[in-house]
Amino acid sequence: MPKPIVLIADDEELLCELYAELLEPEYEIVLAQNGQEARRKALALPALQGILTDVRMPGLNGLQLAKDVLAQRPEVRIIIMSGTDITAHVRRLFPPDRVAFLVKPFELEDLQQVVRRMFRR
Repeated sequence: MPKPIVLIADDEELLCELYAELLEPEYEIVLAQNGQEARRKALALPALQGILTDVRMPGLNGLQLAKDVLAQRPEVRIIIMSGTDITAHVRRLFPPDRVAFLVKPFELEDLQQVVRRMFRR
């Protein structure tokens, strides 16, 4: 059985690699360095399970990425991360069963728990 696909979008290469290493045992990982690349890849991957994205990225930010992807792929689950707590804003914009929010910095165990909850098979 193939692994579910998770797209990681962050302009910080080291964070992308860290998140990928954490998730690779259970998921096939696709990386994107910016929002436009992430949107293009997300819409082209029919088996995409979820997206892990930073809010602040060059060009298209993580919130707009989530809006764009969910408009065309409502089955995709998204975890948005930011150093600024915008939890209330995210909750107003998105259904909680589709989008979760994590405030940076966070423990890797916290990320794993949210990933398990949001990207469950």
